[in-house]
Amino acid sequence: MLMPKDFYHKLRRRSSFIKPYSHFIQHEKPKRKHQIKFDSASPYPPHFDWREKGVVTPVKSQFNCGSCWAFAAIGTVETSYAIAHGELRNLSEQELLDCDLANNACNGGDDDKAFRFIHEHGLMREEDYPYVAQRQNSCLLNEYSGPTTKLDLAYFIASDENAMLEWLVNFGPINVGINVPPDMKLYKGGVYTPSPWDCKNNILGTHALNIMGYGTWEDGQKYWIVKNSWGPKYGIEDGYVYMARGENSCGIEDEPIGILC
Repeated sequence: MLMPKDFYHKLRRRSSFIKPYSHFIQHEKPKRKHQIKFDSASPYPPHFDWREKGVVTPVKSQFNCGSCWAFAAIGTVETSYAIAHGELRNLSEQELLDCDLANNACNGGDDDKAFRFIHEHGLMREEDYPYVAQRQNSCLLNEYSGPTTKLDLAYFIASDENAMLEWLVNFGPINVGINVPPDMKLYKGGVYTPSPWDCKNNILGTHALNIMGYGTWEDGQKYWIVKNSWGPKYGIEDGYVYMARGENSCGIEDEPIGILC
């Protein structure tokens, strides 16, 4: 299930939290949490994938619930936390559905509000707060006394391929939103390159995802390695889709966000 057409992007554009000079969302370049050295003269390697570093949880399924916003936000936090602290935690999307009342659970949500919630309240582990694909009547976080996982800062990355590459390689995954043409549901491999017309005029709804890496196909087509939340049987490599890079395909490079934990 997707969020309604343009719902995700409209929410982001009117956000009161992700904006210039916010006390939380920073625009100046952060200090690096880690340093990756490359052998080539290029500032970026031809291929990069955070999965190869052991800091990405398996693809999950949102099922028939418009909760992609929660899965994308948490996917970003899980990997960013593992990069910073050396521990990969499987975190609870259900907590956001039940406890983040600023968002609309299965009816869509805004990563701006989700990141604010995670910053202020933290996240429980999936095993302590399992996913049921609907908003429940109570928030278990209020009854939980164990440790939670929080994020420190979120950054509005420039809508530019090189800026996104710099963030991805030096800091971690990127939270993005796209419009979804019908044929994306049928993706089985290769680089997904929908037409600009379909991305604008023929969409099922809007969707939030994670960029976990990038590469170049054998025919020279550049792509982003994108973690989806449609289950491990979708697409390729247990739930991933390779989306065209440098073309702002379906808005994937419009409003990228990265975080630090």
